[in-house]
Amino acid sequence: MADASMTEETQAVQSIQSPGLWWKRVGRRNIGYVAFVVLLIPFGIALEVSGPGGPDRGGGIMAALMLWGIGSLGFFVVNVVLLFLALARGQPAAKPLIACALPVGIVVGSLLLESVILM
Repeated sequence: MADASMTEETQAVQSIQSPGLWWKRVGRRNIGYVAFVVLLIPFGIALEVSGPGGPDRGGGIMAALMLWGIGSLGFFVVNVVLLFLALARGQPAAKPLIACALPVGIVVGSLLLESVILM
């Protein structure tokens, strides 16, 4: 009996420490959203470089911000629905909850970063 419980405990510890399984706890949807946000940075910079100079400058960054806003709004709404469905069905709601917090966390983080940079 003790051997069976030790085996289960050992398997639980190994599954937590396994580097290949961390993405299952976070969720592919959440990793995809973070990748989307990270890829928008070079996309905005590339559009900015290829755009006009002078007073018309800033269109590339604004296009990236608009894409981020539209994508984040859709991501947030879908995950709020998934969160309520998971709670109503009694299923684990950690992944949709993380997904709802990601866009808000990115906005708060960017505002904090901006205030630190401007000081």
